[in-house]
Amino acid sequence: MRSLLSRPLSLTCLLGCLAACGASAKEKRQETTVVTRTVRTPPAAPAPKSSPPPNAFARDMLETHNQARATARPVPKPPLPPLQWSAEAAKQAESWAKQCTFEHNPNRGPYGENLAAATPGAWKTPEVVKSWNAEVADYNFSRNTCAKGKMCGHYTQVVWRNTTHVGCAKRTCTKNSPFGKDFPTWDLWVCNYAPPGNVVGQKPY
Repeated sequence: MRSLLSRPLSLTCLLGCLAACGASAKEKRQETTVVTRTVRTPPAAPAPKSSPPPNAFARDMLETHNQARATARPVPKPPLPPLQWSAEAAKQAESWAKQCTFEHNPNRGPYGENLAAATPGAWKTPEVVKSWNAEVADYNFSRNTCAKGKMCGHYTQVVWRNTTHVGCAKRTCTKNSPFGKDFPTWDLWVCNYAPPGNVVGQKPY
């Protein structure tokens, strides 16, 4: 579930994920085009706890997520509630980001997950969430599907009504680059969501 976009002197990459990412390559390919494709039920979890965003990175992530939720299309009725920051979700995201692996964490527990990668300097923090939100152009709300060959699961997770908390992390990596040997240094962003979105058979709101 990769999408590479070329920019002058920079590369960016997204990895889409549903609430329960698949076990097989075939299932993962299906997830890129059908929002509601899933292969297991997310585990139950206690209600997440809110905490103040501890730094500028966290504030930027939280504010940009909530801007996206406030401008969701079609307009949600009632409006989507703003997300709160979760220190627990951020800790989970940081633990996985340290691995410098551009794959979904198979042991992330009761969290949804969005990932993004770019060569250094390609994106600032708000641009990561904006890139996920831009997938709205490829999402058909009435059919609850992505356009053929496109990803929109990042967007639907960002605007999932029942998701109440988010925690994110960023890591500059020097191994496992998804951009190949010519770009050994790269940035990885991980956001974990509670409760997870993209549940089979449901629309985001």
